[in-house]
Amino acid sequence: MNLKSIIASLFMVGLLASCAPSVNVKYDYDPKVNVRQFSTYRIEADQRRNADPIAGSNLNQRRIADEIDKAMRAKGYKPVVGGEADLVIRFFSDAKDRQQIQSNNTWSPYWMWYGPGYNNVYSRQYEENRVVVNVYDARSNDIIWQGWATGQLNQSKKESSRDVAYRTTVQSIMNQLPESAGSDYSSAK
Repeated sequence: MNLKSIIASLFMVGLLASCAPSVNVKYDYDPKVNVRQFSTYRIEADQRRNADPIAGSNLNQRRIADEIDKAMRAKGYKPVVGGEADLVIRFFSDAKDRQQIQSNNTWSPYWMWYGPGYNNVYSRQYEENRVVVNVYDARSNDIIWQGWATGQLNQSKKESSRDVAYRTTVQSIMNQLPESAGSDYSSAK
């Protein structure tokens, strides 16, 4: 492989990475809860909060629930259907219209020597999506862990790209959950 092809491939990787939607993932948990006591789970869509017709659609709910299920199984938790589970996982997604305003003010205190500065203001409207996953202790109905992601998930016009965006976002959220059933938060970090 010659130097030109290496540079071209690095340029393409950088270009593709810059086009990827930026998603910010965060989480919070109750440090007093020992998660070693939990081994089973049940997944539910939070129907009260999934009112958005696009972000909260049945299609997106299935995408999110499937990824949560995969992540929980990979961490060693066991699903419970119709029975009593140790953990109840409720999730929702929503969307908000946002506006970003940017100015490239070039004003200078030396304008009398270099000429007046220019102030161009640009405005960009976009949709910001949020996916929230709440993990409850089924006995007390208290949240013991919460993960959320914020970003532009519906940016692409292709359905397959939205599918990948939602799935990778939920994977990023669930990666923050403790490694496996029977572990605690201190050993999961």
